[in-house]
Amino acid sequence: MKKIINRISKSIGHMEAVKRMLEDGEDCADVLVQIAAVKSEINNAGKALLKEHLDHCIVEAVAQNDIDSIEKMNKAIDYFMK
Repeated sequence: MKKIINRISKSIGHMEAVKRMLEDGEDCADVLVQIAAVKSEINNAGKALLKEHLDHCIVEAVAQNDIDSIEKMNKAIDYFMK
C-alpha cells in the first residue's frame, strides 16, 4: 500500500507542477504532455490498487462467498475502466 500512496503523492506533485506551468503561461502543447503523464501515473496507481485488492480482499471474499464485496468490486472496476 505504501508504494501506491507514494505514486499518488508523486501525481499530486506533478499536478502542482502542471498548475504552475499554466500560471506561468507555458506552451499548451508542453502542458498537455505533462497532463498525459499525470493521467498515466494515476492509471498506474489505480491498477496497482486493483491488483492489491484482488490479491487480498477479493480472494478472501470469494473464500467466504461474500457476494456483496464481489459485486462492489465489479462496480468499482466499471467506474475505473471508463
